Amino acid sequence: MDARSAVQRIVAILVIVAGGCGGAVFAGPVYTYHGSFNLPIPAPGEPESEFGKGWMTDAIIDVPDDYVISDLDVRLTFTHGNFIDLQIILQSPAGIVVVLNPALNMALLNIGGYAEIVFDDEAEVPIECAVAPLQGPYRPVWSLSLFDKEDSFGLWHLQIYDAFYADIGTLDSFELMITTPEPATATLLTLGAGLLLLLRPRRGC
Repeated sequence: MDARSAVQRIVAILVIVAGGCGGAVFAGPVYTYHGSFNLPIPAPGEPESEFGKGWMTDAIIDVPDDYVISDLDVRLTFTHGNFIDLQIILQSPAGIVVVLNPALNMALLNIGGYAEIVFDDEAEVPIECAVAPLQGPYRPVWSLSLFDKEDSFGLWHLQIYDAFYADIGTLDSFELMITTPEPATATLLTLGAGLLLLLRPRRGC
């Protein structure tokens, strides 16, 4: 078997392997978009906010890039007098809504202070099992995979509802970590095409 035939066989095997993966993708680059806000929870303009009940003004991150999302994580830093009061919601530019934490998580009753959370579908601990101090990665109530295959471009809204009176807080920062797909088939075919090009017989002028 000559070199060209061998490479053609390799390319064919690569194509078969890629097809056998059922369209699987490898994780590509991760792009991070950050916003600092200092937003009161709830907003002072809310009808009931005098005693600490109502919606925070939306924290908005404007993503200027068009990426296909294969995985999304969300990082938040905030303070609040009682974590059990809060419901946190993320809305994509396409209007898809994901609830990140449950209302009335009894494990967080009478616990407040500073929180730094990463919501990650791959986290071992679900947010329902979170305990103080509220830090580290947690698995959200609704899966962030609802955003998979969506275009990243546009306005992402973080919404926080304070469900009870008396306690208030502040959202400090909100960050999106967007992983993009790297198609396995395209990668393998590019490798195979490169091998064919390198071993292609050269012709004279």
